[in-house]
Amino acid sequence: MFRPGWKMTVVTALFAPLLFWLGTWQLEREQEKILLQQEYEAKQSATPVDADSIDWRRADLAFSNVQADGEFDNAHSFLLDNRVYEGKVGYELLSPFRTDSGLELLVNRGWVAQGATRAQLPAIRDIVGRVHIQGSVYVPLDKAFLLGEIEEMVSSSGPWVLQDIDIERIAAKLETQFAPYTIRLAPGSTGLEQANWQTVNMLPQKHRAYAVQWFAMLLALIIMFVYFGFKNSHSDEG
Repeated sequence: MFRPGWKMTVVTALFAPLLFWLGTWQLEREQEKILLQQEYEAKQSATPVDADSIDWRRADLAFSNVQADGEFDNAHSFLLDNRVYEGKVGYELLSPFRTDSGLELLVNRGWVAQGATRAQLPAIRDIVGRVHIQGSVYVPLDKAFLLGEIEEMVSSSGPWVLQDIDIERIAAKLETQFAPYTIRLAPGSTGLEQANWQTVNMLPQKHRAYAVQWFAMLLALIIMFVYFGFKNSHSDEG
C-alpha cells in the first residue's frame, strides 16, 4: 500500500502548486519579453515620427521611433545613479531638449563614467546650437523601488543625481512641462554618449532557465513523495 506519511503529504500539497505556478509564471514572462522584443524591432524599423506631432496621451508609445529638431538645455543636467556599462559604474545622462515648436523633452543621452570618487561628477559635454536628434520613446514597465532620497544636488547649479526618473518632479524643479516619457537617443544621434540600455531588463532565455529550475524542483518533490510512499509501505510490511 502507498503510504507517503502525513508530513510528506502536507509538504507536497503546499509546495507542488507553488512550484508549478512559479514555473508557468516564468514561461509567461518569457513570452512577454519576446513580444516586447518583437514590438521594439518592428517600431525601430518604422520611419521616425516628429516628436511635435505625437499624441503623448496614446497608450502604445513605447519604443516609438521619433525625431526632433531643436536645442539642448546645457544649463541643466541630471544623472541617473548606479548605471553599469562593461563592469564600470557610472550614470545615465539626462538633458532637457526644446524642439523648434516649443515641446520640452527629457532626453536620455546614455552612459557616462563616474569620477574617481562619488563627489567627482563627470564633465557634461555641451551640445551647442540647433541640432537634429533621433531616438525611441521609453515607457518604464515598473515603478522603481527606492530606499533613499530621490535626488541629491551636488552643487547649487547642478548637475542633480537621481535614483529614479520622476519627470513631474524634474519639470517642477525647472518650472516647465515635459512630455510624459523620456527619449533614448539612437546610435549616431547628436548628443549620445554611450548607449547602455537593453530593450528588456532580463532576456527571455533567462526566464525559460528559471522556469526549468522551478519545474525540476517540482519533479524532485514528486519523486520524493512517491519514493517515501513506497518506502514507508515496505517498512510497514516488514
